[in-house]
Amino acid sequence: MSPVVVLLARMYESNPPLLGNWGGWSVILFLIPLYYARFHWDEVVKLREAFNKTVDLLSNTIDAKDSHTFLHSERVTAIASALARAYGLDAAQINTIEKGSRIHDIGKIGIPDAVLFKPGSLTEEEYNIIKKHPEYGVRLLEPASDYLSETFDIIKYHHERWDGRGYPEGLAGQEIPLWARIVGLADAYEAMTAGRPYQKAKTPEDALREIEDLAGIQFDPKLVRLFREIWETNPAWRDREVFLRLYSSKVPSLESSSPPSLEREPETSQKSS
Repeated sequence: MSPVVVLLARMYESNPPLLGNWGGWSVILFLIPLYYARFHWDEVVKLREAFNKTVDLLSNTIDAKDSHTFLHSERVTAIASALARAYGLDAAQINTIEKGSRIHDIGKIGIPDAVLFKPGSLTEEEYNIIKKHPEYGVRLLEPASDYLSETFDIIKYHHERWDGRGYPEGLAGQEIPLWARIVGLADAYEAMTAGRPYQKAKTPEDALREIEDLAGIQFDPKLVRLFREIWETNPAWRDREVFLRLYSSKVPSLESSSPPSLEREPETSQKSS
């Protein structure tokens, strides 16, 4: 680009002008590539927005298939975002965590519904199929790596455990990317308090106790301490029913993946369930 700039500067300064009898030609020649760059950028933005909406639709379709997973990704995003802020991460990292949280289960598109929504306990073979969804997710989004590669660690490793007994690679401790550890804890709390067809939902208090019991086993101990501190401030995501009631009907896109601001209604006789 610098040779072009030098050329335009020489054209503008030349006496007499190099083109015709007017030095302003250099300005016009400069504006042409500038306009092209702006047009190209607008098209890139439109393409990215269209792609993000498509990914959102796929993710929301999975969540909406079962009442236990309705708004699952949105609640995981709210929890993970709060944890990331408490950890002291910067705005760019928090944005990436929110994007990854929104699509962390995208690989479940590749899991048969008969297995994914089975009302009873899974067999070992079925569980092994479920365990493939993180890798399916990365594979599915690989063509969009220019836009979403930064979220791949979240998608692939959010089911790893602190003790190394998770999947897909059996990473342990600090080997697990921090962003994946954050989303993994958020995902676990959401699942515990949402329940599944084969498992009754836990109360927020019981879920917190279980997460604390699993500190240093399944979860990063530092994240567990931060989680309790946030939980005790009674955020909207603490109780699933409160979250579902307060959550906006408009689902955010990946370009602005933070969940809508949730303001709790004044406490009356509301109980945690």
